[in-house]
Amino acid sequence: MICDYNNPTSVAYSKIALDTWKDVKNVEVERFQCYTPDTLDTAPFNINWGKYSSAGKYQKNRHEITPTERACLTSMFHWWKHIADTDERVIILEHDAYVRNPKKLMQLVDLIDQTDLWCAGIAMECVTMHPQFAKFCMKKWLRVKEQIDAGPMAELWTAMEEYTTYLKNNPKKDLEIKESLGVKKRRRLLWPTLYSNNTLGFGNNLNAVLKGRIGFQNAPVTQCYYPKIDSTIKHHKKLGTVYQSGTFRQMEILESLYERKSKTSSS
Repeated sequence: MICDYNNPTSVAYSKIALDTWKDVKNVEVERFQCYTPDTLDTAPFNINWGKYSSAGKYQKNRHEITPTERACLTSMFHWWKHIADTDERVIILEHDAYVRNPKKLMQLVDLIDQTDLWCAGIAMECVTMHPQFAKFCMKKWLRVKEQIDAGPMAELWTAMEEYTTYLKNNPKKDLEIKESLGVKKRRRLLWPTLYSNNTLGFGNNLNAVLKGRIGFQNAPVTQCYYPKIDSTIKHHKKLGTVYQSGTFRQMEILESLYERKSKTSSS
């Protein structure tokens, strides 16, 4: 779970989120100190950053990628690279990854090995990937030095489109993966749908998954949010807010965030 120990809001979110993972018996959660704008240069890899965001919402209002946005992606990239380097299927959680359905989540966790890209939430709060896909991504971003100029969700989706083409052109690779798993068939992608209603698609056809036409099901994970404080990340004032109306409806809205101090406690 990516968390900033030096940010009280991030820590508060992580405590609430961690409590919801207690009933997920096949996952053990540990917190990880995220990268911040001040520690970006300590990352053991060099990302080829674009200056301006390529996200569709910024096409008419050019947005320069902020150091905080870079730090957020770098924190996730750290663990993408870990999967590529170690073959360990870690699930990367944001500090607000809130479990609504532990039983359903455990069922989806058991299916992780067969997937190339597995995302059980509404965005990037709960994601992992197959080591072969992670290696493909690291070659793309660290060896070929392709530019990163969007958020982690958009970058992973683009990489998955390219990887799908790669597998079609290299059927032996997909066969090798199936043989290593001991399966004849597999569903490669678990991903949030376009409908802003906490649903996922699950299957091999990217377009059908995105539109919820295959493997349609409720997402067991969402984000928790306390509306009375600012987010821990700053975006474009008009277009960059994470909390659009559709996204807001999917979240677990909190009535409080910080723990109340006991009346008898000292200051």
